[in-house]
This record gives sequence, C-alpha cells and structure tokens, in this order.
Amino acid sequence: MEFAVLFMAVIVLGALGWGVYRVMKRRAAASPAAGGQTQPHRSAPEDSTYRVSYAPPEFEWSGTSTGALPVKILTYKQYECLEDARYGFRIVGLPPTGRKQPQPHKTRAHGLKTVASLNKHGFLDDDGEGGYLITDRGLHALEVCSVRY
Repeated sequence: MEFAVLFMAVIVLGALGWGVYRVMKRRAAASPAAGGQTQPHRSAPEDSTYRVSYAPPEFEWSGTSTGALPVKILTYKQYECLEDARYGFRIVGLPPTGRKQPQPHKTRAHGLKTVASLNKHGFLDDDGEGGYLITDRGLHALEVCSVRY
C-alpha cells in the first residue's frame, strides 16, 4: 500500500514539474514580444530576393550524340566531376593528399578512380597536359543519367 501511494506521488510531482517546464518555456519564447520589443512590420520580401544567381555552364550538350551510354546512373562524385568540367574547369585526377592542395587557375582535382572511370566511359578526354576536358558524350550523360547519392 505504501508503495502505491509513493508511486502515485512521484507521478503527480513529475506531471506538475513537466507542466511548469512547459509554461516557463512558452513564457521564455514569448518574452521579447511581451516585453514591448515588437518587431516593426515589414512588407513581404520580393520574389527576386530568394532567387539564386549562378553562372551558366560553359558547355552544353549538342544534342547530336544519341547512342546508348555505357552507364545509366552516375555516382555523386562522377556527377560533381562532370559538372566541374561542364563549367569549364580542367579536371585532374589526384590521390586524396593531392586533392587538398591548391590547384592552378581553372583546374579542379578529383579522385583518381573517378577520373579514370569517366575517361574509360568516354565522358572525359585527355587534354595532353595531364588533365581532362568534358566531351559531348559527358554532357549527354549529365542530361540523361540519374545520380546515386
């Protein structure tokens, strides 16, 4: 019998404490408005405020290469690499330690395996100076392949 009374007292005190906590939390959230510090009424921001401005890609798919692509899904790293190439960056394949180093102007470093895979599939082409540039087939892959995140 004593145990049941003690148990009920703990439940009642717990519920009471929870209620006080909730009330205090609401008061704390409403205190700036209740303290006379009201925000001046602002008109709704224009739609252009939320528009994202970005540079258009340097290269776009010509629409002429229509053959079947060797892959239907790009990995996220492959997608990032092709996107960088599409925006006009020269791609170089480097090990992880080299990727963190500063790169020459208009050059982006990506993983060795990623660059080798994209080159093997014909999405990137060797530029003769140790780097790679995107091909029309790579631009086609960006248009039609889905991305696995």
